[in-house]
Amino acid sequence: MIHHAPPATLTGTPTRATVPAGTVLHRVHAAAQDPAMFDKPHAGPFGGGGRFDATAACGYRTVCLSAAPETTIAERFLREFALTSGAERMLSRASLIGQVLTEVRTTRDLNLIRLYTAQDLAEVHQDSRLVVGPPEHFPFTREWATWLHDQVPWADGILWQSIADMPRDTLVLFDDRCPVPAPTGVRHVLDDDTEFPWLRDLLSPYRVRLDPPAPWPRFFINYRTGDAQEAPELLHRELSRRLGEKAVFRDVRSIRPGTPDFAAALEDNVRHCQTVLAVIGRRWEHECDDDGVPHLENPQDWVRRELVLAHESGVPVVPVLLGARLKLNAATLPPELAHLVSAQYVQLPRGFGEPDVKLLVDRLLHE
Repeated sequence: MIHHAPPATLTGTPTRATVPAGTVLHRVHAAAQDPAMFDKPHAGPFGGGGRFDATAACGYRTVCLSAAPETTIAERFLREFALTSGAERMLSRASLIGQVLTEVRTTRDLNLIRLYTAQDLAEVHQDSRLVVGPPEHFPFTREWATWLHDQVPWADGILWQSIADMPRDTLVLFDDRCPVPAPTGVRHVLDDDTEFPWLRDLLSPYRVRLDPPAPWPRFFINYRTGDAQEAPELLHRELSRRLGEKAVFRDVRSIRPGTPDFAAALEDNVRHCQTVLAVIGRRWEHECDDDGVPHLENPQDWVRRELVLAHESGVPVVPVLLGARLKLNAATLPPELAHLVSAQYVQLPRGFGEPDVKLLVDRLLHE
């Protein structure tokens, strides 16, 4: 039902839940932001933000809060991990830069629309997908949140059970209905090294490991422009989502415009990364220049240069074979790349999409 537009009028009776005055809650916010202020709308109609956050078009602001600090962390940083398989999940410390966890206390009773049960959801013309749908559904859940705000004048906000930290509560408040709960003075600067043991222990029961910041990327994506271009993009997106943007290097995304020495930036990142992913399409070794000479025969070809440099630097190279293409054959490769034939490869199936890339990344991260 999420994908249906809300009806003109609410005909059910929303379930009311009351959070008493004096209740301690927690929020995550930018260090520069006053914790007694609502968040500026950072969710657009098509992306960004949380499940019930305000958008620029809705006319009010919101703040997301949870009773437990770990629920607050999970809702902000781990909600996509809840849908990811694997024995261990990794939270990049780079994603915590400039973020603070602040304890607050409610100054009056808060009346919230409760969305716990199937009956609660039916009363607002919805079903469980409203509260369990993945982040790609958030543009629709935010539309319903705005509708509920407009249809239920007594509601200070919405209360539901966190999927990232089930079954603990999380809630969102509307700024035109109630004040932000008052800060108590307890706060944790999430990127402060002195807070690392506290945060590590807090997330340990969730099998989440804090990845220490590293000066060089964990993965370098080697690819040829035009050779199944969607694969490098999907790999970059999924690895960055799991590990943080700085853990993945792909030339057009990782080198800032105006970098004075493009070649040196590429070479340094190849030498110092942990793994090179060589994306290999059906005609990878047969692609030619305008004179009919295979690109891989040209010592100045960047795909070749990166792979040769990785081998010389002792960096493992994982061939990522696309679709129905066959394994590499040494007879079709220059001698400098013959080592790729014996490298353990991974493969994306014909017609691959995001689910296939997620499974491949699971394998890369947990082997």
